[in-house]
Amino acid sequence: MIYRLYLSPISAFPGPKLAALTFWYEFYYDVYPLYGQYTFHIRDLHEQYGPIVRINPYALHISTPQFYDTLYASTKHTNKWYWFTRVFGMDGSTFATSDHDRHRSRRAAMSPFFSMASVRRLQPMIEERVQALLKRLSELKGSGVVLRMPVVVNAFSNDVIMAYTFGRSYHRLEVPDFDPANHESMHEGSKMLTLMTHAILLFRTIQSLPEFLLSRMGYELATLVELKNSMRRQVIQVMSEKNDAHKDLSHPTIFHALLSSDLPPEDKGVERLTEEAHTIIAAGQETLSLILTFITFHLLSNPVVLRKLKEELAKAIPDPEVVTPEATLANLPYLTGVIKEGLRLGYGICGRLYRVPQEHLTFSAGDCDWIIPPGTPVCMTSALIHHDESVFPNSNEFRPERWIEDPRLDRYLVSFSKGNRSCLGINLAYAEMYLWLAGIFRRYGSPEVRFESDLGAFELFDTDISDVEMWADRFIPVTKPASKRLRIRVIE
Repeated sequence: MIYRLYLSPISAFPGPKLAALTFWYEFYYDVYPLYGQYTFHIRDLHEQYGPIVRINPYALHISTPQFYDTLYASTKHTNKWYWFTRVFGMDGSTFATSDHDRHRSRRAAMSPFFSMASVRRLQPMIEERVQALLKRLSELKGSGVVLRMPVVVNAFSNDVIMAYTFGRSYHRLEVPDFDPANHESMHEGSKMLTLMTHAILLFRTIQSLPEFLLSRMGYELATLVELKNSMRRQVIQVMSEKNDAHKDLSHPTIFHALLSSDLPPEDKGVERLTEEAHTIIAAGQETLSLILTFITFHLLSNPVVLRKLKEELAKAIPDPEVVTPEATLANLPYLTGVIKEGLRLGYGICGRLYRVPQEHLTFSAGDCDWIIPPGTPVCMTSALIHHDESVFPNSNEFRPERWIEDPRLDRYLVSFSKGNRSCLGINLAYAEMYLWLAGIFRRYGSPEVRFESDLGAFELFDTDISDVEMWADRFIPVTKPASKRLRIRVIE
């Protein structure tokens, strides 16, 4: 107690004494009795204490957007905080690798698959999935069926990422109800992460239980572990050569290639690759589902924005049946603005991303320079940066024009983080968003915005802004309790 309050290297930093003393302070706001509210409380702490705040016995949080590049810069030798990464239960994954050098080695083996050039070679595969979705929408048009858009987008993104990682897609878009169980397993499992931060022994115990016991436990816990087990089965099939789907594909698959890479043998084991697969699949489908759901809501609830987007798409794509290269779509300013505004307000990952610098950092706040000692976990939060009114005036407003008016704002878009630990799949995510949005909204409008060539329209069903905006931070944005999130009907 005395050490944490008075002798710790960060004892002089501002913040509540109770937060410096114990993790129970964070637990109170993030787990019980409150639920995922610590991010909002940290925002309030910054208003009280200033731009740098001690948020638990070991870590600092910084709110100044201009400091993001310093903390997450590619040139810095930084580790991740193991107290944070252990919560995923996947220490072998690149995402959860704490050590800087080992992370660099593991990331280097996968980086070629996520380069811009590699991703653009995937366009035929992504486009085929967009066409599959369009076929389903056409079949559902006028039926009165209510679609849960997070489930629909999740089916699309899962089909894409599974085909790229393992060479096999479950074709969830063809499942009559778009396979909501897949969406729920990922979404509900992700919501458990903040609890597991404070109850890691419980999670480790649960991981070791047989599947028949897991099915009798709470749904969120059971689905989180079952998802990892399903990834293990996929990896074993690849390693035993029972999955040879990659031989018939025009593009390489990640895990078939990793097994033939120059990674050390210990990085090619079943458990390590299972953990790698789990994080790639999770990142590749859940965050994309969140962002595209958020964008779709704002397009359907804002006729002015939707009309501008459809006018740009109609001009750039005169014939919607002709495939438009993703590189062409990426040069459309308003479509790009819509995507960036969706990333800004949808966050993707909203949780605190800790870095542990191995050298002193200097943080300037007014007339005061704070020297952050080496080895101190420091974090920033996209959900707070994206609402900094000095950077994004009227930050709660969905306004794609802001990105066209001021290209300098790109510096402050941190949905994918930055530096050598930024999201590996950023290029794939952008490609999926460009192709999905262009493919869907070139052909469909809303009751208020209909073009002559449209195949139909989307109608919001019992949905308002509270069904898509973040109510709690559970590492991913979580909507209000009992919300059914975005629901639509396809109308004539």
